[in-house]
Amino acid sequence: MRKKMFMVIGLLLVTILTCQLFAVISGDPIKTYGLPMLITNAGQGPGGKMTRQIVADSGFVLDQEFFYLSEPEPKDIPQGKYSCLLVVIGSTDKGLGASGITIDDEIARLERMLAHAKSINLPIIAILMESDKRSKIPTNANERCIDLVCPNSEWMIVVKQGNTDKRFDDLKAKYNIPLTVYSKAPMDLMNIFKQMLPK
Repeated sequence: MRKKMFMVIGLLLVTILTCQLFAVISGDPIKTYGLPMLITNAGQGPGGKMTRQIVADSGFVLDQEFFYLSEPEPKDIPQGKYSCLLVVIGSTDKGLGASGITIDDEIARLERMLAHAKSINLPIIAILMESDKRSKIPTNANERCIDLVCPNSEWMIVVKQGNTDKRFDDLKAKYNIPLTVYSKAPMDLMNIFKQMLPK
């Protein structure tokens, strides 16, 4: 009797945990890529470095299997070196100032980088992990980065709180780009990476 009771409890726990997993990651199926990958910024916010740290802390990717560059130009992305390009969207005046550039400079660099990545068939993945990197002003630096990066990407990964206005759903519909939404950072994003980069 007790054995059956423990089995029932075990099954209930598995069901609950499974439901929680599917509750925090929703939208289109997680795509898979090989290694190594390149992580970079769009807007010079802290998201790129945060993403690099999440990948490093996960322990499932070796140091030589992922790279981070804050301001890569086409020459820094040779054909065949990387399996995918993770572009983390988020702009701050502090980040732009530390780099000694304006948002116009950053947009021009991103245009060059994205055009080059597409010319060498390097998959581009747009990521928004900071829910505060949104604005109702279309000319805001973050919105400009979204407008540029997302239409050029083949997949969007977005934190739920950054999509309350369904901005990314609209981009998905307009450009036919898969959209995966997660509820919290950083653990949910780490889970996406683990499924995205099977070893």
